[in-house]
Parts: sequence; C-alpha cells; structure tokens
Amino acid sequence: MLTNKMILGAMILLGASTCLSASVLAAPLQILEFKKGQLSATEQTQLCEQVKELCQRKPQWLSLKTPDQSLWLLSEGNIAQFSHSNSGFKVLTQWQIPLAPAEEMARSKQFIFPKLFPMDQNRYAVALIDTLTESYSGGGASVERASFYELQNSGQTHRFIENYPFNFSRMIRACFSEQDYENSKGKCHDEDGLSLDIRPIKPMLWQFRYRYSLDVSPASDSGEKSFKGSHNLNIDLNKAPEQPNIPAEWDYEGAG
Repeated sequence: MLTNKMILGAMILLGASTCLSASVLAAPLQILEFKKGQLSATEQTQLCEQVKELCQRKPQWLSLKTPDQSLWLLSEGNIAQFSHSNSGFKVLTQWQIPLAPAEEMARSKQFIFPKLFPMDQNRYAVALIDTLTESYSGGGASVERASFYELQNSGQTHRFIENYPFNFSRMIRACFSEQDYENSKGKCHDEDGLSLDIRPIKPMLWQFRYRYSLDVSPASDSGEKSFKGSHNLNIDLNKAPEQPNIPAEWDYEGAG
C-alpha cells in the first residue's frame, strides 16, 4: 500500500512538473513592431546581397526580430524573413502584398501596418490598411479599414479578415449662426471616433477591443448626447466573421 501511494505521489509530481514546464516553454503570443534605424550599415549590406530588389528602398526599411531570432524586413508591400548565423544572414521567405499606386488613389491610400501579428507560435500575419480622407464645410473625416493576411511558409499570402473597422475620426460642424457660436462654449463641432486594440489570447484566437467616443457640441442640433463605449470581441482566426458585431454608428466607412 505504501509503495502504491509513493508511486501515485511521484506520478502527480511528474504531471505537475510537466504542466509547469509546458507553461514556461509556451511563451505568450506578442504583437511585434517594425521599427526604423535598427540595422547597422554592415547588416544592411549583407541583407542587400540576399534581396537586391529591395536595396533601392533601404531608407524605408523597417525591421524586427521574432522570439526565434529571425530577422524580418518590411518595405512598402514587401516583407522578408531571414535567419542569422555566424556566416551572416540567409533569406528564408519573401512575401509581396500589392499596394494600389498613390497616383490612382485620389482620396485614399494603402499601407502595411508596421506590426507583425502572431496567429500561433510559428505563424504570423500583417494588416493591409485602406485609408480614406474626406472634407466638407467646417469638418471632415479620416477612416481606416483593415484586411489581415497570413504569411505562409510557401511565400503565398492568405486573407482571412477583410475590410474590418480599424480606426476613424470625424468632425461635423455644429455652429452656423451667431447664437450657435455663443452657445457653443468654444466647441463648434460634433466629434466622434473609433479605435481598435488587438490582443492575442491563445493560438488562433484574437480579442478585438473596440473603443468608441462621441463628443457633442452644446450648439449641436443632432439630438445626440456625448457618449463613450467599448466592445470586446473574441475572433476565431479559423472562421472570422465577415464583419465584427459592433453598433452600426461605430462602423463609419465614409460618406461615399
């Protein structure tokens, strides 16, 4: 009986130790930021030997290192991953996400958001941001929508989220008469905006944290009241919804 208890105790201890080791080894998923000016002249020269087509855009290079010490470069719509050893850098994979030429986009533009989003410990994604700016008498708006692309080992990309609300800010004129200006207390615009914060929870699960605010001018005739709200959504990356479930007034896409 004593021997059985000792064996059982050892098994429990071993199981606890195994779980602890697994939790220590499984580092939390973190969003990583591409930054400028992190590469020395020597490193840039070595990298140019690997990706000659990107060398003309060296001033625009952004870089980061992932936990496995891989080096990543971002330049406009081009992304490259390198391994590093005593012999130098070696390109592992390259991806390209086509961006619409600026001259074709009168009121809008596209860019890769300078962050690397982990899908699991070994898979990453980037966000393509579509921006729209609009102006009207005494006001205007800036709108950003995001599409997320998985960077596959083959060098291909897979879009798994399309045209999600990412950020917007808007001002609408509220003062038109002398009395409006007197009643405005120095605030002659209704202003509202949306922001998004993304948090990886576990492999293939992100939390989207939307924050919305509406600040109404005392002179406004909109009938609205100032308001602040938030909404957290858990997004399964295997089957992301077509659009996030947020209030319609938070989801401004532009006046069209």
